[in-house]
Order: sequence, then C-alpha cells, then structure tokens
Amino acid sequence: MLTQGGRHRRRRFPGVLAAALALLFVTAIVFGYLVVAAGDDASRGAVARSGVERLTTPAIERPPVQTELGPLPEPPGAARADLAQPALLPALRLQPAPAAGLAFDLEDGRVLWRRGATRVRSIASLTKLMTGLLAIERFGRRSLVALTAAPDQVGGTHMGGLRAGRRVRAEVLLQGLMIASGNDAAVALAIGGAGSERAWVQLMNRRAQLLGLTCTRFVDPHGLDPGNRSCPADIAALAVRAMAEPRLRRIVRRTFARVWTGAGKKVTLRSTNRLLRQRYPGVVGLKTGFTNRAGHCLVAIVQRGSRQIGVVLLGSRFSAFADARRVLREAARAGIIPPA
Repeated sequence: MLTQGGRHRRRRFPGVLAAALALLFVTAIVFGYLVVAAGDDASRGAVARSGVERLTTPAIERPPVQTELGPLPEPPGAARADLAQPALLPALRLQPAPAAGLAFDLEDGRVLWRRGATRVRSIASLTKLMTGLLAIERFGRRSLVALTAAPDQVGGTHMGGLRAGRRVRAEVLLQGLMIASGNDAAVALAIGGAGSERAWVQLMNRRAQLLGLTCTRFVDPHGLDPGNRSCPADIAALAVRAMAEPRLRRIVRRTFARVWTGAGKKVTLRSTNRLLRQRYPGVVGLKTGFTNRAGHCLVAIVQRGSRQIGVVLLGSRFSAFADARRVLREAARAGIIPPA
C-alpha cells in the first residue's frame, strides 16, 4: 500500500509542478498587460493636460487624434492661433465691443487681433462646426440617413422638409446644417450617426478633449442650449479643421442651395451668413450663430491674396458682420493683410 501510495504521489508531482508553472506564466502576462495599460493611461492624461500649452504653442508635436474610423489627419497650416505671440492690432477698439474675439491667419496662426481669446462663452450655432466635422467622418456623400420624428420637434431655425420615415442623403443634411443652420438637420445627423442625441454629444465632447479644446463643452448637437460653450481660440481651431475638409469647404461658401429631402418639391436653403449674401470681397465661409443668451456669433473666413484670414466673434452686441468688416478693414489699413 505504501509502495503503491508512493507511486501515486510520484505520479501526481509532475502534474502539480506543471499547474504551478502555468499559473506563474499567466500571472506574468497579466502583470505585463497592467503595466502597459497604466503607461497608456498616463500618456492619455498627459495629452489631455497639455491642452492649455497647445493653445499657445501650436508647434508642439502630438500624436494623431484617433477616431472610430482611424487617425484624424492634421489640417494643413497652423493647428490653431498662436496666442503666445502679441496681436498685430493691439490698439483696435470696437464699439460696442463683442464679448470675445480673435482674428488670425489660418496658414501660420499669426494673431491679428484678440479680445478675451480664451474667455468661455455660449456659442449658439457655432456648435454645428463640431457636428459637421463628425458627420463628415461617419457619412459618405451617398450615405442615406433614416429620419425619426425628432427633427420636426426641435425649435429654432429649420432647413425644412424633413419628415419622419423618410431617408435623406447625408450630404443634403450637411447643406441644411451649414448653409441654413438647420437645427432639424443637426438632430437628424446626430441620431443617424450615433443612435441618439445624447450619444452624439458624448462623441462631440470626446473629440473636443482629444483635440485639446480646453474651453469647449457641448450639451446638444445644434447650439440652442446655452450650455454649449467655448472660446475664440478653440473655435478658431475648429474653423481650421472645417476648412481643411473639402466637402465642408464647398458647402460653406454657397449662398443658397436647392435640395431634395426624400419626397415632394425641392427645398431652398439660404445662407445665414450676411457677408456671403452681400458678396463681401473674398468671403469663403464659415458659420453664424445667435441666441438671446449667446448674442451674435460668427466665424468668417476671407481670402486675401494667397492667404486665408479667420475672424471669430462671440457675443457681438450689435452686428458680428459689422465687427468682422471693421477688424479686416483695420488690418488692411495697417498693411498686415492685403486689401480687399
């Protein structure tokens, strides 16, 4: 019995040893994974914390932004206005002055003029810049978006013609979003792209964080809620990215468009950008916004020779269009940009 029992014990010993070695191997793998994950978390934290530095030093190298569709390429030229440099028009005074503003060269980030460039304000329909950028990623030009009842229920400006049960081309909704500033188009793109407005807003805020937009927070896809907030520096960075997208660039320079929304007659879209409608010299976009809380907001992009100049205005009390004209006129008088 003892001899037999001894033989049993000698037989079991190799099995116990193998199990112990396997356990040690698995433990080593798990430990290594946790170390790598911790390093990745630390790197992501460093990227998020460096947002303020990137506002003032756009030359800092940073990893490409990862999207659900792969890396997001950097736009050509400066990633944002270079706030580390003094404004070229320090003496410019606008009366009545907007709450905050920034004028800059899209190519090299040089600042022409600024007033509270990192002052956080409600941004009204400038919110649609982020919705438009995300929509470009998620929908091809021939993609169709199924409409729910939600587009008809949102308030504010509408592109019109959107009815529940229809399927509308995403390109049509993009035109309604960026030309006519349609809140119904924003809701349709959000639900079609993420399943709900809430999920879409989460994507918007995630992208803002990845882009280092430290002033920016979104609460809806269109801008009706005053909780949609940003600053001129962040909006300037979004404007650069929007102008780097060929589909958006073609849309935002249009004064009007006629589109088909799935049934019935075509809908006529008219631009909310008065600079475009009045054929202000060199204007090529970009986006307007207004609510009682936010005041008049504007991102204007104009061509001056081979250069593109951006003007961001938040909370203009009288006319953001007049304020933009004044900034550009004074910059031309000072010889900073070519005349119109």
